[in-house]
Amino acid sequence: MEKQEIIDAIEYVKKYKTETNRIEVKKALDGFPKCYDTFSSFSNKYGGIIIFGIDEQEDFKITGVYDINDLQKKISSLCNDSMEPIIRPDIVPIEYEGKKLVAVKIEEISQDKKPCYYKLKGLKGGSYTRIGDSDSLMTDYEIYALQSYKEHIFEDIRPNKRASLEDLNEELLKMYIIKLQLEKPNFAKNNYIKCLKLSGIVDTSEDNIYPTLAGTLIFSDYPQSFYPQLFIACSVIPGTKLGDVGLFGERFLDNKRVEGTIEEMLEGAINFLQRNMKKSVIINSDGKRIDRTEYPIEALREAIANALIHRDYSAKTENAYISVYMFSDRIEIINPGALYGTNKIEKLGELTTLEARNTTMVRILEEKESVVENRHSGIPTMIREMKNYGLPAPEFYEERDSFKVIFRNTNVVGGQQIKKQSGQQIGNTNRQHKSATQISNTNQQRSGQQIKKTSGQQIEPQKAVNHYKEIVLDYCKISRTAKEIKEYLNINSRQYISTHIIQPLINEGKLNYTNKNSVNAKNQKYIAVQNKS
Repeated sequence: MEKQEIIDAIEYVKKYKTETNRIEVKKALDGFPKCYDTFSSFSNKYGGIIIFGIDEQEDFKITGVYDINDLQKKISSLCNDSMEPIIRPDIVPIEYEGKKLVAVKIEEISQDKKPCYYKLKGLKGGSYTRIGDSDSLMTDYEIYALQSYKEHIFEDIRPNKRASLEDLNEELLKMYIIKLQLEKPNFAKNNYIKCLKLSGIVDTSEDNIYPTLAGTLIFSDYPQSFYPQLFIACSVIPGTKLGDVGLFGERFLDNKRVEGTIEEMLEGAINFLQRNMKKSVIINSDGKRIDRTEYPIEALREAIANALIHRDYSAKTENAYISVYMFSDRIEIINPGALYGTNKIEKLGELTTLEARNTTMVRILEEKESVVENRHSGIPTMIREMKNYGLPAPEFYEERDSFKVIFRNTNVVGGQQIKKQSGQQIGNTNRQHKSATQISNTNQQRSGQQIKKTSGQQIEPQKAVNHYKEIVLDYCKISRTAKEIKEYLNINSRQYISTHIIQPLINEGKLNYTNKNSVNAKNQKYIAVQNKS
């Protein structure tokens, strides 16, 4: 550790009056302070510098240390005798503003040695992690995640003892095994059950055949019968934050629990997002008309596939589901489990080899060529596709027990959000639902009817509903589908239309199905009931 590195750290905390995730100060004028928590957290997280002789409570005043030699001995003793594994610190005495200080640099230990903990408190009570400028006791999950990596525990090959081979789709299994046998001659020498075991689809321990978790999630007819919480919760939020409500007081414009196999959940989540996102017609540089979705579908597909494949499937997170939130300005995808092993946020998208948590699941899906095609290409694809759309790069956030990806549909310029589209936009074919405030402040012309401005006053929800009903009755003098009505009203959610407008009009006898024999028909149309004079 160079002297200048220490001085830079001292000057930083004095200037900004704060510690950081890599700088900690300790008062040591009256004796050796408690510091095992910081030694543990720096070893487990980023590494960092501890400066003894600065008093945070006295506005980061330089106070000096009680005894430089004794302090160094106590630091060495703590690191050698009281920490597991042993820490090898770099200890450097330094004089600053006429005071004697001691700086200690701690390097992050290798992943296979974590967690580093204070032995007198034990593994559970003495393992810390660095959160911002503080040392935080590790959760049970964080400790388990580190230990499972160290002990090479792969949850995706854990046997599902509530299931049997009969619970897997035999046709899909045979297609997969035949494909592998054609591609791998040595693999083909084994019998069917042995092939299933070698593929990680089943476990044959204890003279029984059980599907593995990977086998269940990829080949079962209904995986959620065994793992009910392994699904994707998709929600459209009528605003920019959870808790915002829509025109009729609802918290969600659309809400769906997406279940099935890994492949089915991926397609179901993408279909949900496509159904709810804006669509535009643009003219590209060649003068051609192109339908353009609000977000690049390929980027979203990669993010959801990554969430499904790389989430933590351990018993510690088995009751947690993947969340997909569609806000008015962004999409957030959150999956259980922090980054695995040596993977770091700053490495994402680089041409470095990332470690996979669920190696068997990844391999099977690669071989099936359905969800994973090119390993480690997911994040570069997300970045590229967002750039091609003229949108901000995806944002990645690692929480203590989860991982989040954010896609924004706007750029911020001068404090204002602006939408960027390559090419000339010539029309929207599916716009998002307007809020009551927007309706009250916007003139809308529909079939000769107009919502008038109200001088800053909001239209009451029921008045807005009644106005929409009038518009629909006039529009449906000719039979129309729900999709046509939705686009005509500029309301993005079909559920809105059905619940608050179409069904009430049918109940009031003002609107009729054109196909009364099958009211739930895919292309059902609606027609206004003509008043008999």
